[in-house]
Amino acid sequence: MKKLTQIAAAVLLTTSPSLYAATGKLVGVVKDPQSNLSGAVISVKGQDVSTVSDYRGRFELPKLEAGRYTLVVKYMGYQETELQVEVIDGKVTTLSPILLNQQQTMEEVVTVGQIFRGAMAAANNQKNASNIKSIISADGIGKLPDRNAAEAVQRIPGVSIERDQGEGRFVAVRGLPSQWSSASINGNRLPTAEEETTSRATAFDFFPSELIEFVEVSKAITPDMEGDAIGGNVNFVTKKGADDFILKTNFAVGQNELADGTNYSANVVYGDRLLDDKLGFIINATAWQRDWATDNYEPRRGNDGLGIYRLELRDYTGTRETYGLNGSLEYQLENGTLSASALYGTLIDDETHYKHRLRFDKDRAELQHIRNELITEMQGFEIAGEHDFGFDKTLSWQLATYENEFRYGDKPNSEDNSYFVARFDQKNVGYVGLEDRDTGKNYAYNQVDGGSDPWNAISNHFPSGFTLDPSKTGLSWVELYKVYVNEKDRLVANADFDWQYNNQLAVKLGAKYRDKVRKADFADEFYAWDSEQFGAAPTLADFALSDQPGRSDYLSEAKFDYRTQLSQVASTDALAQFWTQNRNKFKLDVGESALISNGGALGRNFDVEETHASLYGMATYQASDNWEVLGGLRVTRTDTEVSGYTYLADEDKVVDTTNSNDYWSILPALHVTYRANDDTNYRIALTRTFARPDFGSLTPGATYLEQDNQLNSGNPALDPTYSNNLDLMVEHYFDRVGLVSAGVFYKDIQDPIFQATSVGNYNNKQGVTIIRPENGDSAWLAGIELAFNRDLGFISDSLSNFGVMTNATFMDSEMQIPERTEKVAIPRQANELYNFTLYYDDTRFAARIALNHKGAYIEEHGGDSQSDSYYGANTSVDFTTSYQLNEQTLVYLELSNLTNEALQYYQGEQGRPLQVEYYGIRGMVGINYQF
Repeated sequence: MKKLTQIAAAVLLTTSPSLYAATGKLVGVVKDPQSNLSGAVISVKGQDVSTVSDYRGRFELPKLEAGRYTLVVKYMGYQETELQVEVIDGKVTTLSPILLNQQQTMEEVVTVGQIFRGAMAAANNQKNASNIKSIISADGIGKLPDRNAAEAVQRIPGVSIERDQGEGRFVAVRGLPSQWSSASINGNRLPTAEEETTSRATAFDFFPSELIEFVEVSKAITPDMEGDAIGGNVNFVTKKGADDFILKTNFAVGQNELADGTNYSANVVYGDRLLDDKLGFIINATAWQRDWATDNYEPRRGNDGLGIYRLELRDYTGTRETYGLNGSLEYQLENGTLSASALYGTLIDDETHYKHRLRFDKDRAELQHIRNELITEMQGFEIAGEHDFGFDKTLSWQLATYENEFRYGDKPNSEDNSYFVARFDQKNVGYVGLEDRDTGKNYAYNQVDGGSDPWNAISNHFPSGFTLDPSKTGLSWVELYKVYVNEKDRLVANADFDWQYNNQLAVKLGAKYRDKVRKADFADEFYAWDSEQFGAAPTLADFALSDQPGRSDYLSEAKFDYRTQLSQVASTDALAQFWTQNRNKFKLDVGESALISNGGALGRNFDVEETHASLYGMATYQASDNWEVLGGLRVTRTDTEVSGYTYLADEDKVVDTTNSNDYWSILPALHVTYRANDDTNYRIALTRTFARPDFGSLTPGATYLEQDNQLNSGNPALDPTYSNNLDLMVEHYFDRVGLVSAGVFYKDIQDPIFQATSVGNYNNKQGVTIIRPENGDSAWLAGIELAFNRDLGFISDSLSNFGVMTNATFMDSEMQIPERTEKVAIPRQANELYNFTLYYDDTRFAARIALNHKGAYIEEHGGDSQSDSYYGANTSVDFTTSYQLNEQTLVYLELSNLTNEALQYYQGEQGRPLQVEYYGIRGMVGINYQF
């Protein structure tokens, strides 16, 4: 009984503030005249006690003995500030806001411009972090023409993006596949939904950058973060409840070079505090509408792997609308806070696409009229709490749900929601200059393969004087390509317990649970005109014709004139109306279609039920003023059940199939930071991370592509990919807000997943190419990372308003796949990434020109090096400038893609293109007004 009494007394002593012996707590906020300051270091003079302000400038100093102290506040770019405070026994003392103003700045820095503010916030947070990370603030995002969440991070060292129609979509870290990195909002990974992607990578083109307050890119993750992040984690932090009244507006107009029409954007942020400042709220709404256009050509290569059997000339136009909403409430309790927030983002893309397909192998020309409305919609809701127990313990919890959906809109009508294609064919073209190299087919060849066609001037091979004739171009097919994806995290629940054991040791324990469901439906339906009942199919001449949009300068960048010999086109609205009114005159061609019933669409029709359950423990030990050690372990259980379909060729039927894939992931982590002085950090991190198999890779079904005699199959037995990671980094920070850093990293990767290719039989067809994901042998990735950010005042005082921000990452990798004798690079791993930015900022006027480069990488491995498909190197140049009219008003101009850099895919060598796409220059002019 005596022992139980002692234990009970000990528990009370550690949880009840009233029983502490002369102990109290300080809380406060650090700010300047414009906003709260995150990343500030607040320490107690003469003691080993310090903390760092969070993204809202808030800080806590728990477990202080009663008495008077001198607080020291350090924030790079401002002079050190001291103030006297008193800690009262058994109480929480809330300090008045600690204001750092312009009079406190260093003598040579008279004012702080917007670009400098962004650099200050990023550098202070990065400097004082416990792990290797890079950070960008809202100020930094706003100074470049980065309009969605993906584009907001492309200038961070080691981060790259993949684009769609010239806009950022997927985020990748250190050149690895995007699905090997995790992208999250407020610490939670979002569900995925995208038209053609069945991976776990989230497409962030639906999420506007205006909703973002900070972006954290963690290159080496800690145990309190989800561990499925081999490359790293990109966390988008949204705006939370306001600390003061705020009302900001932003309006802009602009245009895309290749498109007609005007672009518009608007953003409003409103927040305040009510109920004696206990309740804070913020509402952030944004809208962006733009007309866009893309010129594109895509050679398709035949069964010899080199010859072009089809040349596609694609002309896209469309209108994209992006809408976002972020709302947050926060209520201050006596011993903590309660909060709720809601997120919404959507991308609506109304696309018109004219595609001339020159079929060299079949001596015909095809003209596809394509119309679709692509809709991606994400919504989420979170409630959370933070509760203090005594002056050294905090319990934080969160309950959330998120849903992401992709669907087609009402094209061609509300019943046939699809990617709508009406194809017209003209036969007996009489192509000239083609070759038959023992293939039995006539192909065109690029110069790199001994042919006559340069890579950027592939001939259409029409006979002299030939033009397409609408009266000879008959309706061949109507295609309804149908995709629906819905993924929902029905419940995400997590709890974290922080215990400041003493001034040197902090302990953190936690748990997280996610219940996920994903549904994917797919069909590719081909309908042929019923000529037996209704006579000959209509020709293109039966419709009103006009030039396709932008025909006068279509593909002007290419060194070949594709415009004069192409046919005029019909309106896609007219063709959609024709289909709706005459649907009964078409017959479904089951043999050409990809359906569940014929076994052709099994790989894209599946449902997933999945749960993630994690426990972690970690401790941060401040061994001295110089040494900090963070270590811990995360354990994650993944249970996956995939339901789909299997085609039984012998019985010619489809049966339901369910498979499961369950595993534990043990993920230790150790981070050591040596702070040699106030300006220099040395860091080392040893971590273990993993990547779950993509959803599409786990499907028990398969999709057969008739035209390619190819079967794409899933593999429910795949193991996850694991990586043991070593990171070393040295950082030096300059007083005038800048840094120079250098680091190396190495990843030892086990069980990487690759697409294995074999030849077999399927559904009574022989010689079928079977593509199936398999686990490979081990792989490795190594690289170096360099960064330098600084104003040029160290060269001359006259250059103090100029600055540079530059970084570069160089990488190499190696893996073995069974069908190749030589070792190959990891798919989607670029060898180099670099950024260079030159800016001017004098508080009134600011200008910045930025170059972003991503090296070429292998998209998919083939049977040999000449069959590998590559995503070509890409270098883009953007420019922004702004002028502060007064304290409330700023006007700006932003221009992107100034060099009209093309997106390129090629096979083996750049002289053998697979896709080349141009977007033109884009620009916006706007005004920010703060009330």
